[in-house]
Amino acid sequence: MISPELRAEMRRLVLRLHWRIETVARRFGVHHSTVRRALEGGPAPGEVTTGSVLDGHKGFVVERLTEAPELSAVRLLEELKGRGYTGGIAVLRRYVARVRTPRPRKTYLRIDFEPGEQAQVDWGSFGHLRVGSHQRPLSCFAMVLSHSRALYIDFSLDQRMETFLAMHRRALEYFGGVPRRCLYDNLKSVVLHHVGSVVQFNPRFLAFAGHYLFEPTAAPVRYPEAKGRVESAIKYVRSSFFYGRSFSSLEDLRAQAAAWLDGTANVRLHASTRQRPADLLLVERPRLHPLPARPFDTDLVLPCVVSKEARVRLDSNTYSVPPEWTGKTVHLRADDTTVRVFHEGTEVAQHARCWGRHRAIEAPEHLARLLERKQGARASKLRERILHLGPEAHLYVQEAARRRIRIDHELRKLNRLLDLYGEADVLRAMALALAQRTLGARYVRALVDQHRFTSGLAEPPEPILTGNPAADALEVQPHDLESYDALIPKPPADAAQ
Repeated sequence: MISPELRAEMRRLVLRLHWRIETVARRFGVHHSTVRRALEGGPAPGEVTTGSVLDGHKGFVVERLTEAPELSAVRLLEELKGRGYTGGIAVLRRYVARVRTPRPRKTYLRIDFEPGEQAQVDWGSFGHLRVGSHQRPLSCFAMVLSHSRALYIDFSLDQRMETFLAMHRRALEYFGGVPRRCLYDNLKSVVLHHVGSVVQFNPRFLAFAGHYLFEPTAAPVRYPEAKGRVESAIKYVRSSFFYGRSFSSLEDLRAQAAAWLDGTANVRLHASTRQRPADLLLVERPRLHPLPARPFDTDLVLPCVVSKEARVRLDSNTYSVPPEWTGKTVHLRADDTTVRVFHEGTEVAQHARCWGRHRAIEAPEHLARLLERKQGARASKLRERILHLGPEAHLYVQEAARRRIRIDHELRKLNRLLDLYGEADVLRAMALALAQRTLGARYVRALVDQHRFTSGLAEPPEPILTGNPAADALEVQPHDLESYDALIPKPPADAAQ
């Protein structure tokens, strides 16, 4: 419904200043029919005239809304059609909006906190992140100091207890101290049972809270407004940081989030405090409890038995161990970046943690020791290692077989290139060799050397040897280019005259 002032302004612009009706409609964000009705002196949208098709049914609508205040306009339309109503739902919706009893709105009391008194913590779901060929659920951990509004965020691909505690530890280290209380939603990592005012906390989390000397508190069930500061912070992260950005990996996402925290989130003028969170944090930090001298151990520790393939399993991936530990019970210790395997306190294997799915992570020395025992499996393992690189490797091996290249020799050479250059460079070169239709390990090596040289990562590549001793030993000496002038015949002297 438009106001009389707006209707008068529309009439003035069209009838006095001769503006086009479409221009006036765009200016005020209304439909052009609204402007025409204003010119004709007719009712604006939202106004019900005395000649409405709903006039004979208004009493019934009011009666039904009195009996069932939440009844929708769609349901009312179905009932009115049985009473002979021939109008549309738009007129009905406008009338229902006028006569329906407005719903009561919640009123909240704003609470201010002293410096160092409280922090609010929560998880936020941020869709999925592609890792290799799989999509993994992406979560954002957020902690907000209630006084200064200083914010800390981090991203992970799971919500394990160990991940939850590790991000807590990083947040407290980021703020430089520990608040007196931390407020949580009813997460299973924090709350096991919540019946009325009786809360049973997770014992592992209580050990963490006791180490850092803060009091955990649980928000009422189905009452997110109790932790409105962190709820608002997660919405702010979605709109100001996450939306519209691209990330190549979890490490890239975390690096961009850390830069955004220090460069944008904590140095902006906060809408509630009208101060920068970084400035208020300087006031709040002396009121925080000091961090303990020894951080809490947040690594994931799992007992497991080494399989017959000399592997241990974590998060659908397998990690190799030396074959002499097959069948023995070991302890797997993992953090965000590293997976280590211990036997009776001695580290027997270490790998970079893989966040993909269904991957086999092998150390070359473990594979070599296993192949010493299983000579017949060497060719199969070499092929498996190449095919594990990705779809381009599959196509490369298939094309090499079609061209009658000796696959066993080719696989041995490609595996040596993997040991020398790494998976990323060799896979890139294999894809380029496929595109150029020049297969062979020596061409793959030349493409790797060329890429590393043009990228400034290595010296000029070595020449490709042909296998012919005379050709390989040939050295071409550069000479003066002016010697080519002697090959061009000079014109006769009379022609020059």
